[in-house]
Amino acid sequence: MGKSPTIGYLTTELSSRNGWGRYSRSLVEAIGDTATVRVLTMRGAPNETTITDVRCVLPLANFHPFAQLLIAWQTFRAFRHCDIIHVLVEPYAPGAVLVAQLLRIPITMTMHGTYSLPPVHFSTKKLMMKYMYQHLTRTTTGSLYTEKKVREIVSIGVCEFIPNGVNLEKFYQIPSIPKEERILTVGALKPRKGVDIVIRALAILKDEFPHLQYSVIGDDDRGAFFQELQQLVGDLDIKERVEFINYIKDEDLVKLYNRSKIFVLAARDSEGSFEGFPMVFYEANACGTPIISTKGFGSEYAIKNGKNGFVVEPDNPQAIADAIRMLLIDKEQYTFMQKGALHEAAEHTWEKVAIKLEAFYKRAINQQSL
Repeated sequence: MGKSPTIGYLTTELSSRNGWGRYSRSLVEAIGDTATVRVLTMRGAPNETTITDVRCVLPLANFHPFAQLLIAWQTFRAFRHCDIIHVLVEPYAPGAVLVAQLLRIPITMTMHGTYSLPPVHFSTKKLMMKYMYQHLTRTTTGSLYTEKKVREIVSIGVCEFIPNGVNLEKFYQIPSIPKEERILTVGALKPRKGVDIVIRALAILKDEFPHLQYSVIGDDDRGAFFQELQQLVGDLDIKERVEFINYIKDEDLVKLYNRSKIFVLAARDSEGSFEGFPMVFYEANACGTPIISTKGFGSEYAIKNGKNGFVVEPDNPQAIADAIRMLLIDKEQYTFMQKGALHEAAEHTWEKVAIKLEAFYKRAINQQSL
């Protein structure tokens, strides 16, 4: 791959509105600095990048056979002259893999989390995903836990670990913003994010730290889980200590990361739904904010326990509370972990991730040519 490659990407959108969009936007922008990129996104999807070769033609991300036929057609139209295809959103992969097979173009996919997992029992979806994994040239993931879960159900080929990154032009420490006694969680309001666990931890600490607040940022439909959380904060008498914010712009989010003393993601495996590698870890670290999270997914790579945050057992409000307490009362430890947070973020910029991805693409192209 001596010349600059042409890479075709399939994703839902290139924006900050959700995890898929943020990941895709960041990755494509970084790769676009050194390679030619073409992108297929969902119909009507926003594009917050300067990438111009973007076609909004894909259906909603799902594994329905008719959707896969449309994905295959659009992949053929747009990517038949690409050097490699990279699927950034798992439900777009089966149709894209079919076309890549026909055209003999190497194709890879990022395995994020729950959507990577085929059904255990026989179904059309399982057949499609089994075919998909058999014919992907290779895969990449930021979560060894995700890879392990997939391999328990189907056989997959080479999978390379490549972490997510952070854009230090968007997320950075602002010394003029003082830290508050505030816990922060960023992510869609889903049970696997463990917001209820953090709320219970706050209730344990409420008398010891009477000024401690908890901000939860993330899209939700104000559905059943949100109602459960509202009921919980009322039952625990901390309604005035918890705020739910449905959406926030990046320029306001970076300020909130800087204001917050601690970032917490109490992730857990919830009815087969689990986390992959949340980009919010390095965003928080880039703003000088240590992290508390749980074992069992990408956290155990992103968090160097005791250096830029703490990793505790899942589904354990007391463990979360104990880690929060330590960061609130031990100023020397907190300062040490702030430095560690900034270091980890600097080591995982999207520019550095792009270098790993370029080498990964080269290996995939070489593998296809054998």
